[in-house]
Amino acid sequence: MNQNLTEDEWRAIGQQLAHPKGEEGLTVAENMQASNILMVEKAVEMLHLAGDEKVLEIGHGPAQHVYELLEVIEGLEYHGLEISDLMHKLAKKVNEPEVKSGKAKFHLYEGRKLPFVTASFDKVMTVNTIYFWEDPKEMANEVFRVLREGGNFSLAFAQRSFLEKLPFTKFNFKFYDDEMVEELMYDAGFKIIEQVDVREKLKSDPLGELEREFTVMRFIK
Repeated sequence: MNQNLTEDEWRAIGQQLAHPKGEEGLTVAENMQASNILMVEKAVEMLHLAGDEKVLEIGHGPAQHVYELLEVIEGLEYHGLEISDLMHKLAKKVNEPEVKSGKAKFHLYEGRKLPFVTASFDKVMTVNTIYFWEDPKEMANEVFRVLREGGNFSLAFAQRSFLEKLPFTKFNFKFYDDEMVEELMYDAGFKIIEQVDVREKLKSDPLGELEREFTVMRFIK
């Protein structure tokens, strides 16, 4: 692990992970895309997509996985939601054919209220965003609101025991373990119906090789 960075540099990395901006944001996005591949795959698997469904992803990042998702699952209508204008623009560029065909739509929001009417989506997913929710209870309630009855919510997060060891997570991050996530979602009205726990080795700039513990939970409304 690179310990030569200053506290201000670690803070900047934490801020970029929460809200990528500018040239540094593009570098962070590239790193996120590489390091989050397995988490995204597991979150998608947990949705049990059947086609002809309307799906929302909160915090899609560069969204290089969307093209393949739409090619594999027929009839899917994908909506991506971001607080980062940089990621919003990049996702539209990367998925330009899907945007033009109407299969993919990308939206910006302020990070609190989801800009959709009640019961808009069959399924919702999010990967590595829960740490940055400004008001976790409000966000959990918002996800519950925009899901249709019986809809699934797939949530992927790195475990507290892993994140609290990293030098940048003391800036802007909220740590979670299984019990905390379950309680947050239960209070919003969700029931947990499936969970997978994964350990993976990954290389991350500037941290080097890491072993990450992450969890994906599937909740039902």
